[in-house]
Amino acid sequence: MDKRIILVDVDRPGETLEVDLITSDETVLQLEVPNTNVQFRLFRRDRNAAYEGSLGGRYFCFIPPRVWVNKTDARRGAK
Repeated sequence: MDKRIILVDVDRPGETLEVDLITSDETVLQLEVPNTNVQFRLFRRDRNAAYEGSLGGRYFCFIPPRVWVNKTDARRGAK
C-alpha cells in the first residue's frame, strides 16, 4: 500500500507529521516516516474512534475520512 497521510499532534494541534501507510485494518494503522527506518502503529477502539498512538514522546491521532453513500445508491449496490 502506497499512501501518504497527515497525523495531528494532540498536544500541538498546529503541528503535523506526514507518514506513509504500510498496512491498515479496522483497529491498526502500520506507518513509516518517509526517508527513515522509523515505523510505528496507531490504534483505535472501534470504527467511530480516531486512530491514536505515540512516537518519540509525541502523541498523534488520525481521523480517517468518512465515505458518504446515498441511501438509494446503497440499496442498489452502488458506491
